[in-house]
Amino acid sequence: MPLEIPYRELHTPRDWVRWSASRFQAHGLFFGHGTENALDEALELVLATLHLSHDLPERWLDARVTGAEARELGERLRRRIEERVPLAYVTGRAWFAGLAFEVNEHVLVPRSPIAELVEARFYPWLGEQSVDRVLDLCCGSGCIGIACAHAFPDARVDLADISPEALVVAQRNIARYALEDRVRAVRSDVFGGAGR
Repeated sequence: MPLEIPYRELHTPRDWVRWSASRFQAHGLFFGHGTENALDEALELVLATLHLSHDLPERWLDARVTGAEARELGERLRRRIEERVPLAYVTGRAWFAGLAFEVNEHVLVPRSPIAELVEARFYPWLGEQSVDRVLDLCCGSGCIGIACAHAFPDARVDLADISPEALVVAQRNIARYALEDRVRAVRSDVFGGAGR
């Protein structure tokens, strides 16, 4: 049954978040690709669609949504609910180690517990050791390697993947964080092309 969206009743981002969360629950969606529940999923969908940050002042949730924004929100909701497309693929972004990454159907949605290890700089295993080189094998979006580049600012990082489509995404994420001087994306079947 097609999703009926009450456009005339949804005026603010807050309205869209509440209504979307209700629809997600009613349609029995699975959460776990970056969010844990319907409310967090709805908030991420609305903020990403409206190009708003998670740390915006709460009063902004009561601002008016334009007609064009409402149509885009409606289309994204339909894709998420009717087609069951993961939220990160609907919005084109996912979060890893506190950083936003571009994602699409050519890469996995980042959701690894490795993020916590990267943020802790692999403590206690590395201790005070310096890290000069990092290799992110089967890198997909490049999230692990790029997060490591943030955690270890002196390290050179190779993002390796066999998929040309994944490497395009990884390269865009390198550029997003202006890391071209330390991070490179290389086509490699496991270790084959990863040497410098």
